[in-house]
Order: sequence, then C-alpha cells, then structure tokens
Amino acid sequence: MEAENLSILIAFGAGLLSFLSPCVLPLVPAYVSHMAGTSIRQYTSSDRLVTFLHALAFVVGFSTVFVTFWVSIGLIGFLVQDAMRYIRQGGGVILVLMGLNLMGIIKIPFLYRDMHVEIRQRERPSYPVSFMIGVLFAAGWTPCIGPTLGAIIGLATYSETVWNGAYLLIAYSAGLGIPFLGTALALGTASGYLRRINRYMPVISIVSGIFLIVVGILMLTNMFIIIPKYFNWGAI
Repeated sequence: MEAENLSILIAFGAGLLSFLSPCVLPLVPAYVSHMAGTSIRQYTSSDRLVTFLHALAFVVGFSTVFVTFWVSIGLIGFLVQDAMRYIRQGGGVILVLMGLNLMGIIKIPFLYRDMHVEIRQRERPSYPVSFMIGVLFAAGWTPCIGPTLGAIIGLATYSETVWNGAYLLIAYSAGLGIPFLGTALALGTASGYLRRINRYMPVISIVSGIFLIVVGILMLTNMFIIIPKYFNWGAI
C-alpha cells in the first residue's frame, strides 16, 4: 500500500472517530431531523430524498470550512518551512496531551467546552441554510472534534503540496460526513443503532485517545518521514 493511500485511509478513519465522539454522536438523529423539518417519529419514506439533500448541503458546509482552513494553514506553512520541524514537534506534544485527556488520564477543562447550533424553527430550512448550519457546525464543535482534526492537519503538513494535504482533509470530511448522510437516509432505523453505539462511548474515547497519542508521537519523532522509507513507499 502506498504511503499516500494509507494517509487517506487514516484520515477517513479519523473522520469516523470524530462522528463517534461523545459530543457529536448522541445529537445526530435530532440534529438531522430538525434540519429536515421533521421528527424521528414522523419521518416517512417521502422525506428521505429531501432529508438526504439537506444533509448533503450540511456536509458540504463543514467540509468547505475544514478544507479551506487547511489550505490557509498550508499556504502559510510552506512560507515557514525552516521552522516546520519545530511546529510539528510542538503539535505532537499537544496531540499526546489531548489523547491523554480523551482517555481520562488527565483533564484539560477547555476541551470540554463546545457551542451547539440550535435550530428553533420547525419548518424545513432552505438548502443554503443547511449549508450554513454545516459551516456553523465546523466552528461550534471544534473544541470536541478539534484534537482528531488537528492530527489530520499534522499529517497533512508532511504532504509535498498544499493540495495533497487538502485530499486528506477531504477524506477526513468524508469519514465524518458519510455517517450523517446514512443517518439521513434511514433516520428512524439509524437512530436506534446510534443509541446502541452510545453504550460503547468509553471504549470509543480510549481508541480515539490512543489514535491521537500515536499520531502525536510520530509527529514528535518525525517518524512520518522515516517509516515510509522502510517500506519503500516514498515520501507522502
């Protein structure tokens, strides 16, 4: 497997972990149903396509923010290449601390703060509104999904170009967004499965924490550059 393909797979998996995070997963069914202007109990097959399209606009909204955010960082980063090694090492330390926080070993208070986007209207919003809700989601839930997103941004800094790094953010957004789309297509059924997954939140938090710690150590030791050489993958 080429290093670039492995990186994309890691980014996609990180998106799934973000979807399963304790401050996102429990709210998904209500979030999708309110955005579609219906309730879980009233959800019918005729609502499925429209709900999916609203969810798609929502996913495009937060994906645009994530990719644009990386492109902005990437363009600045390539201007400070000489200091990038130290920036990566600092980012690695931060990711290790955030991983320990997710595992409950230490507690970082500000990471427990987030802003929830409230949708007060009962009628179905327009597609541009659903897009803007996605944009607000990217900002409001950053304290929660930020550590995992930060790990992918750290991985993206090893890309040869800004656009190669953007592919990783697109993969991350897909990992986070596809479950939203699946929930929109089968809202009534999916809500039951999501409630069952809630039982395994402690395990999910531990897995997410381990993921952050591993990525943090790899960044801290610069192993993202060294490891591919052993497998003759070439640089990312």
